[in-house]
Amino acid sequence: MNIEKTILILDLDGVLITSPPWKSDEMDFDGYSKFDSECVKNLNIILEEECCEIWLSSTRRRTKSLIELNTIFRNRGIFKEIKGFLPENDYNLDRKEEILNFLKEKEIRDFIIIDDDKSLNAMSDDLKEKLVLTDYSKGLNREKLGEALQKLKQNN
Repeated sequence: MNIEKTILILDLDGVLITSPPWKSDEMDFDGYSKFDSECVKNLNIILEEECCEIWLSSTRRRTKSLIELNTIFRNRGIFKEIKGFLPENDYNLDRKEEILNFLKEKEIRDFIIIDDDKSLNAMSDDLKEKLVLTDYSKGLNREKLGEALQKLKQNN
């Protein structure tokens, strides 16, 4: 696979959807979970400043098709298409292992991960340098936007 752009490995819950895990998501007009408007704005800033391909790591990739999720993104003001999903997790792997397998399989070197999954703290230091670990209740807030832009500039 020949990828020339930076790969953005993106989670939804805790990144764009900031509902507490113990509370039902607030639904948007299309019947899908609302995205936090500040988080959407910050994601769009990243996408405008950097040439990224979005690859979804969220477990929500199992309940909606790529076409459906791209429509949901457009409905929320994110006009960059999702390129694909991380491969299905047939072996009960944690998020860290899913990402490591994806990077190895696709031979990806230029990437950034935006996720709230604490299992990613167990990655090697060189991979953690490309991780923006969000807080599920704050998501991709202004602080994490700055961190992401800094990490992307280091990639270039």
